[in-house]
Formats: sequence, C-alpha cells, structure tokens
Amino acid sequence: MCEIDNMAEAVLRDRLRDLALEAQKHPRGSLERQKAVGYLLGAIQRSGKLCRPRVPQHLSGSYAEIYAIAQQQLFCYIFDKIDTYKAERGEVMQWVNFLLSKRFPDAIRELTQPGQKFPWQHVRRTTLEDLDEVENWLFQKSTTVSQSSSPLAADLREYLESDPDGILQGVCVNNQPHATFQIIAIAIADGRSWKQISEELNVKIPTLSSFYQRNLKKFIPQFQAYLSP
Repeated sequence: MCEIDNMAEAVLRDRLRDLALEAQKHPRGSLERQKAVGYLLGAIQRSGKLCRPRVPQHLSGSYAEIYAIAQQQLFCYIFDKIDTYKAERGEVMQWVNFLLSKRFPDAIRELTQPGQKFPWQHVRRTTLEDLDEVENWLFQKSTTVSQSSSPLAADLREYLESDPDGILQGVCVNNQPHATFQIIAIAIADGRSWKQISEELNVKIPTLSSFYQRNLKKFIPQFQAYLSP
C-alpha cells in the first residue's frame, strides 16, 4: 500500500510540475497559458494537498471565510505570476502551500478590517475561452443567460449546488448564516431579482449586491479551475 501511495505521490508531483512548466512556455495572456494554469489549479484543488494554516483561536469560527479569501488570493497570484515558480527550488505543492500560508494574514485583515482589503483591482484576471459566459451567467448581464442550458452553465450550476469544498456556503453576509454566497448565487441563477432575494433573506439590496460582486470576483479563479477539463 505504501508503495502504491508513493507512486501516486510521484505521479501527482510530476503532473503539477509539468503543468506549471507548460504554462511558463507560453506568452502572458495567451489562451494556451491560461488553459495550462487552469488545469494546474484544478489539479491542485483536487489533490487534497493544500495546507490548512492555523488562525488565532478567537477567529476559529470564521475559518471557512478566511480560508476562502486566502485561497482566492492564491489562485489569482498563480494565474498572474506562474513564472515565479522555479522547479529547481522545490515541488509545486511546497511553493503553493508556502504562498497560501503567506496569504492568511492578508485574509484575516480583509475579514476583520474591511478598509484594508486585498487590492483585487490591481490583479490582472485572466480568462478561459468561455469565461465571458460564466460572468454573464453569474453577473446577470443578460435577461436570458440565467435560463442557459449550455453545458458550461449546467456544470457551473452543479458546482454551485454541490459546493464540493464547502467554501461557497462558508462565506455569508455579515455573519448571517442564512445569506451565504451559495444561496445568493443559486437564487441569481434561478433568475430572481435583487428585490426578491432581498425580501427572502431580509438583507438590504446594496448590502447583498456589494457582498455578491466582491466575492464573485474572488471565486472566479476557483470556477475556472473547476470548469477546466
């Protein structure tokens, strides 16, 4: 059993390294680079090897939200700066977990000090070939996209409902557990208006909208990783 486990570990290490190096071969902004990084993030997310840094005891109840913020910061960084990975210095997961740990203080500050949030506006968000459809569907830029029956929309809806990592349901409006990102995103996917969602959750529309738009930008890289083949 140990030998099998070791072989699986070696296969994963090689796969992650190959994806990182493949991404570095292509010019910034190219579709080939974006796809390679998307595949890499998907493999990292499915690996079960992401570390779980500790937080102060008084913040343990907010761990899911802190972890979600840190992970999205991490994914944005990898999308933007995959070239900083140096294979000769170590394995991909060592690099990734170092970066994730370094982002926890920022994530804690973003949660506890809203005026000092991570500067998302300065992160260049890369996209996959069909990310526009994802954003249209989730941002409600069209009155018809929420009824989309495309495979992409179906896959994204499945992800929203299953929330395999438990992240979407761990982020809520002002510590109101009945108003999670998952619940709001599904409501939007169902075509409900902000007024309807506000009445159902008893949360003001500006608060709902601000929370949703802010967190959607954070989760885009995670959606990309999930939707990557």
